[in-house]
Amino acid sequence: MGGAAGTLCSWTTERKNEVVPAMQGRWASVGRLSSFVATTGFTQVVSLIAIPVIIAQAGALQWGIQGALQSTAGLFGVAVSFGWGTTGAAQTAAMPPEQRPAFFLHSLISRAYLFVVMFPVMVLVMGLINPQYVPLVVVGSAAYLMPFLGANWYFVGEGRPSRLFRYDVLPQSIGLALSVVVILSTSSLVWAVAAQLVCNLAGVILSARVIRRSDANPGPLDLSLRSAVARLGGQHHAVITAGTSALYVAAPMLVINVLRPEALPLYNMGDKLFRFALTAFTPVVQFVQSWIPEGGPEGRLHRIGLAARLTPVLGLIGAAGVALLGPFASRILSSSGVVLDLSVSTPFGMVFAAVACTQVLGLACLVQLGATKSLAISTVWGAVAGLPLIVVGALFFGVVGVAWAVAVSELVVLAYQARKVASLLRAADQTAHPGSDGEPTSQPGGDPA
Repeated sequence: MGGAAGTLCSWTTERKNEVVPAMQGRWASVGRLSSFVATTGFTQVVSLIAIPVIIAQAGALQWGIQGALQSTAGLFGVAVSFGWGTTGAAQTAAMPPEQRPAFFLHSLISRAYLFVVMFPVMVLVMGLINPQYVPLVVVGSAAYLMPFLGANWYFVGEGRPSRLFRYDVLPQSIGLALSVVVILSTSSLVWAVAAQLVCNLAGVILSARVIRRSDANPGPLDLSLRSAVARLGGQHHAVITAGTSALYVAAPMLVINVLRPEALPLYNMGDKLFRFALTAFTPVVQFVQSWIPEGGPEGRLHRIGLAARLTPVLGLIGAAGVALLGPFASRILSSSGVVLDLSVSTPFGMVFAAVACTQVLGLACLVQLGATKSLAISTVWGAVAGLPLIVVGALFFGVVGVAWAVAVSELVVLAYQARKVASLLRAADQTAHPGSDGEPTSQPGGDPA
């Protein structure tokens, strides 16, 4: 009996030692996801408050132009972030902690040079389209390009949402809140956006400072232009991905701004609601980006497969929310000044479903599978399909046509990425278990060079 009791006691202790760490790991994952949700939610609350105030004080047209500047900054910002915003989080997560600060700071130096080049180009383009609003164009271009110098992707890769909140989200949210106070005081959207510019710049400086101080062995930073340009060479797949994606994301606002300027507020409202929904989904992407590599070489593939299966469910739920609640939300946010109907909110719901899936399949799964080339190819196909449809849609069908054109382009991207992820997982499974249908346990080779 004593031997049996001892064996039972020993078995119980071993099981406890196995179960407790597993439970702690699950709770840590839940806690990190909750932190990402809280971080994102704070920004969205401030943004929701700002929209009706800006429309009331500056008018729907200026609010539409502000939206066009934000959308266009997403396009020019690709040339500033140069792919680090696309793959940087996954690269940081897979990197030894001691190498991370130097990786970020050298990327910041390269991106700072790019900012100096792209800022006047954006001002020129948007100034030609909106010549009567040049001060807003100048200040808005600087304010909305500035976050592309930030460290949000780095903090996501670290899996540290508290730093993401303090040094990236909080400064930008303070700037947005301050802009509401400024526009209520001055009725000037230019001064309101200037307040955002100051706070966005402060966030970049704070982030760089805290990352520099976290470096255990800080070495000299190479500030030379030659080295800054040389570092861009390894980012070509990532920047193609981000660039083509941003092109067909920014193209609708640019095309409408040129061909149908009177419809700019309506499209901007649909775009804003889509982006609110996508931002609400961002914590899931951030969590998955840092969660997948934590599984190690064996667990990584299982986690990729799990993420790929669950994401479409969340995407469809969000799509239904955007489509059905869009008309009601637009009426509330604009005090019935800019109201969507189901013919506009439905395609924006489809856009959300597709983009939510490609955010996970592309930025989390394909990057971890070593398939950044496929990520780039998928966005090229989206641009090829979408850009002509956007122009035709704007000319003949207005906002509804443009929204459906964007939906088609995003579905093309999704179809390509889903097929690629499935083929890579299948190849890995066959390599690990020849002649069986077991779970994949080894890392596939990714894209050929």
